Amino acid sequence: MDKKLTVWQAACIITGYGVGSGIMTLPYLANRAGLGWSALILIAAFFFSYCMHMMLAELALGGGKGTQIIAIFKKYLFNGPYGRVFVGILFALTVLVLTTNLAAYIAGGAEILAAAGIPTPLAQLAFYAVAAGAVFFGLKAIGISESASIIGIISIIAVLAGASLFHMDNPFVFSTGEPNELLAFFGMAMFAFVAFFSVPQAVEGLDHDRAKIRKAILLGLGMNTVFIAVIVVCATGSSTHLTELGMIGWSEGIGAWAQVLGSVFTILAMLTTYWSISLALGDIIEGQTHFDRRICWLCATLPSLLLVMFNLGGFLEIMRMAGGLIAIMIAVLVVPAFRRCRKECGPQLLPAALASTPMQVAVLVAFLVMAAGSMVSI
Repeated sequence: MDKKLTVWQAACIITGYGVGSGIMTLPYLANRAGLGWSALILIAAFFFSYCMHMMLAELALGGGKGTQIIAIFKKYLFNGPYGRVFVGILFALTVLVLTTNLAAYIAGGAEILAAAGIPTPLAQLAFYAVAAGAVFFGLKAIGISESASIIGIISIIAVLAGASLFHMDNPFVFSTGEPNELLAFFGMAMFAFVAFFSVPQAVEGLDHDRAKIRKAILLGLGMNTVFIAVIVVCATGSSTHLTELGMIGWSEGIGAWAQVLGSVFTILAMLTTYWSISLALGDIIEGQTHFDRRICWLCATLPSLLLVMFNLGGFLEIMRMAGGLIAIMIAVLVVPAFRRCRKECGPQLLPAALASTPMQVAVLVAFLVMAAGSMVSI
C-alpha cells in the first residue's frame, strides 16, 4: 500500500500515540495542583515536547529514507567499536517495553468489551483483531485509521464538553498545590505528549517534506493540548467525584448515556495508541532484523496478545513503569544525537533560537523533571 500520508494523517498518528498515555489522569492531578498553575505547566510541557519532537524529526531527516529510531541512534551515537552491543541492548529493551505496553492496551480494551457482556477471551481476540489487523496493511492504512479515530475522539469530547456546560456544579480550584502535586502534573502532562516512536513514521509518510513535517508535529501535539485543556476543565467542573481515571467521574456527572460514550472514547484512545506503537515496533524490528514485513508485523503484535491471554498482570505493571523509563532514555539520547546531526547536516527544522545549546539543555532538563514527576506520590 502507498506509504504517503497527508499532513492530517501524520498529525493523527502523533496524536494517537499520546492520547492514550495518561490524558484521563490529568483532571485529578490538575485539581490537586490548581488550575492556574496547571495551565502554565501545560503550556511549558507543550513547548518542551514540541522542541524534543522536532529534534527527533531532524534526526529522522538526517538518517535518510526508511530510518527508524534505533537506526538513528546507531548512526549518530553508537557507531564505535562497541556500537553493536549498545544497539542490541537498546533494541531488546525497546521491543520488551513496547510489547508489554501493547499488552496493557489489549487488556484495557478487552476489559471494556467484557463489561458489555462479551466473554473475556473473545473480547481480547476481538480487540487484537481490530488493533493488529489495521497495522498489517502498513503506514497508509494506519494513517487512515488514526484519522477516522481521532475524528471520533474529537466528536465524543465535543459532545461531552457541550453536555458538561449544563452540569458545572463543582467550584474550580485555583489555589496552588504542593510542590509534589505540581511536579506530578508536569510529569504526566509531558508523558501525554510523548510520541517519539511515531515521529520517524510521520517523516517517512510525508516524504521528508520539511514544511509538512513542521505542520504535522505542531498539529499533532496541538490537538493533544486542546484535548487535555477541554477534558481537565469539563471533568473538574462536572464530575460527581473526581477519580484518578477522569472519564469515570466526568461521564457519571453527565448521565448514563455519557458513560457509554466514555467507554467508546477509551476504546478509541487505546486503539490509536496501539496502532502507533505497534507500527513503530514493526518498523524497528524490520530495520534491525531485515525480516519480511509480515513476519515483523507478527513479531510486533502477537506477543502482546499472548501476554494478556497468559494473564501476566504483575509483569505488565512493572513494564508499564519501564515504558516511562525508556521514554526518558530516548529523550536523553536525542540531545547528543541531535548535536552531532546538526554538525553533519546543518539546520533543518528548528530555528536557531530553539536549537541553541541552552535550549537543548533546558529541553533535556524538562524530560528529567518529567521522570521525577512520574515517580512522586500524592
